[in-house]
Amino acid sequence: MVEAVEGIENLTLHCLYDLYPYFHIDVAREKELLLKHDMIVVQHPFYWYSMPPLMKLWLDEVLEFGWAYGEGGTKLQGKEFQVSLSTGGTQEAYSPEGYNRFSMEQLLAPWNQTVHLCGMKWKEPIVFHRSLKASDREINNHALFLRLEMIAATREGRTN
Repeated sequence: MVEAVEGIENLTLHCLYDLYPYFHIDVAREKELLLKHDMIVVQHPFYWYSMPPLMKLWLDEVLEFGWAYGEGGTKLQGKEFQVSLSTGGTQEAYSPEGYNRFSMEQLLAPWNQTVHLCGMKWKEPIVFHRSLKASDREINNHALFLRLEMIAATREGRTN
């Protein structure tokens, strides 16, 4: 998915695991980058019904009280936010009747609430289901879909 969005004009690709392999996040740099963009998209695997550890640490350290939320915390207000993720399960598995018992919307509630708390606008998540068993064609189709979505966002005057 990362390769699919490389080279898109007005899109900043920012790979946390490449930048912070030892989990030492440059908070000032991350805040500066967030301020420069109108739209923030996070791409990650759905990891134990949540996000990978570095993404969670990034949230804890970068989205600080008084900066991103709470009294005086208005720096991200009005920005759009979208989650793009891959999961091994089928779409049907993410339902009250499915294997995982909860819908993707329910399982993404912590992301949604974080976005709300920071005054950002929640955009519908992009989910690639069954990614572990996907064929090359399915992967390529999803990658193309993601690329087109990001190109459309940048052409609408939003930056990522």
